[in-house]
Amino acid sequence: MDDEEYQGALGDWGDEEYDGALGNWDGESSGGGEESGAIADVDSGDIIHFKINPESIEDSKDTSYANIEIPGMSHPRYQFTGGGERVLSFSIYLHEGAGDDVGSSLKLLRSWLYADYSEGKLNDPPKKLLIIFGDNWPDEVWLLRSLRITHNKLDKSLNSIYAEAELEFIEFIDESIGAGDVRA
Repeated sequence: MDDEEYQGALGDWGDEEYDGALGNWDGESSGGGEESGAIADVDSGDIIHFKINPESIEDSKDTSYANIEIPGMSHPRYQFTGGGERVLSFSIYLHEGAGDDVGSSLKLLRSWLYADYSEGKLNDPPKKLLIIFGDNWPDEVWLLRSLRITHNKLDKSLNSIYAEAELEFIEFIDESIGAGDVRA
């Protein structure tokens, strides 16, 4: 995304509109109006707001089957063996000129990839996260699996003022869900 595209996507957002869109997130979708997105830590409530929505979002899931070859048949038989992981991928754009605290947001994103340790012992695994885009994924919990940051513009002290963060999440599920749960 170049500067013109960025400014076009930013539109006429002012601080008041942004504060009303997802400020003080309470666990519910903000509903209506101009919305942006956010990613929130389920336990601590730490949250990253971003004013520019991703250009695209990829949501994929695999299912595993055992391939059973039958002598004389043109095709194998398949037996369901289990569900594979569900992956959500997208990029967010952070820009100081749009009111984003780029440095703090990138540090928080990076911290969500790490477990917490003390005295060489694991205290907590990496954080469970909520992804907030309108009414999409309202009750789904995710783990950040991958983060790739591109620092597109830097200030004279080499601090990032415009960055793209490519994110890949995996869905965190405690108990198996079925097709009916997905359709509900």
